[in-house]
Amino acid sequence: GNLHEMKILSIPYTHTLSHISRPLLVAQELRERGHDVVFAGESPKTEFIRKQGFRVLHLHEPDPKTLFDNIRKGKLRFISDAEVEWMVEADLALFEQVKPDLVLTDGRFSAPISTHIAGLRHAAIVNVSSTEYRALPYIPFFDWIPANLTGENTAFRKGLDSLNLKLEMRIFDNVMSIFKKLSRRHGLKKTVTATNCLTGKDLTLLADIPEYFPTKNLPGNYFYIGPLTWRSPLDPPPWWPPETDGSPLIYMTMGTTGIGGVFRHVHELIEKSDMRAIITTGGQASDIKSVEGKIYVEEYIDGDLATEASDLVVCHGGNGTVYQALQHGKPVVGIPTIADQKFNMRRVEALGVGKALGWKEFFRNPGKLLEPIRTVIEKPSYSANASRLRDVLRAYHPAQSAADIIEQRFRR
Repeated sequence: GNLHEMKILSIPYTHTLSHISRPLLVAQELRERGHDVVFAGESPKTEFIRKQGFRVLHLHEPDPKTLFDNIRKGKLRFISDAEVEWMVEADLALFEQVKPDLVLTDGRFSAPISTHIAGLRHAAIVNVSSTEYRALPYIPFFDWIPANLTGENTAFRKGLDSLNLKLEMRIFDNVMSIFKKLSRRHGLKKTVTATNCLTGKDLTLLADIPEYFPTKNLPGNYFYIGPLTWRSPLDPPPWWPPETDGSPLIYMTMGTTGIGGVFRHVHELIEKSDMRAIITTGGQASDIKSVEGKIYVEEYIDGDLATEASDLVVCHGGNGTVYQALQHGKPVVGIPTIADQKFNMRRVEALGVGKALGWKEFFRNPGKLLEPIRTVIEKPSYSANASRLRDVLRAYHPAQSAADIIEQRFRR
């Protein structure tokens, strides 16, 4: 092969498709450029990686049920100390086996420590929300202060945000002090903390745009590359295209960590309304059926196709789904269930591209969902703002940028 060819080991958190699809897009680009990329993980979803022609080696990963239950309950101790140490050991054994030139991760929080111990170079794909350079609080402590007292962009508001960021990072880092302990034990140049454990030791690729997630004091080895959204190669379903006669068409998708009960409620709401809907269940609801010419239910669909045809996307507020909607200039109504999704939906509301409805509020009264849907469909500013962001996103070529930066930084 050519002299500059690298052996790259990619470690995504394979229990969620969003963490798989991002490094996979970058890996495909790197493979086309002559690099050898091998993956590691243990979930059944690794099949998705093998289908793209990559090898997947076995690697121990945290159990998704425990992890997501902890995150949903707002437990800051999202994982046990022993589990972090176990992951570091598993990483080291894998590095010994693969002997890579570069480790590329997405969601592997032991990697900044294990790559340091092994003396390997490390790049990570991450969202701004999982870095210490985020300019916006992750958990807003000061939301109880009325906005008319703080104002939008006042010095007071900025001071509160800054204090909020310091507090939330310190609390999180102290609860999960195992990262600091391991950093000290192994003499890391830069301390790994709970706040920055998903970033890269040598390079961090931000799968975001600054308009959506701003940062401050960003170091020179952090780069915005834009959202890495997976294009699904599914054929359109036999009923395609959906019927429309000027009535609004909603596309509903709840990702792979959604909670099943939502679908039935939304199905009932749409059936009684003047709207039509495409609903993808992701295999999480077998009890709802299509209603001819009104509601189209599929397990999976080409998300780009469905988004482009619709007026509005109803989702859980996951990062990938929100960006996909914005890439087509479509507004979003979100029912977020975890902190990360709530964070996304706060941005959606601040940018005027959609509205959020609290998870518990929705379950107390599912009919409430019609209010944000109507508002977003009837008020032209939502679509206009979404179209503006679509134009911003068009300038990005995330997979190519990621591969360019990786080559510039790490080629021997």
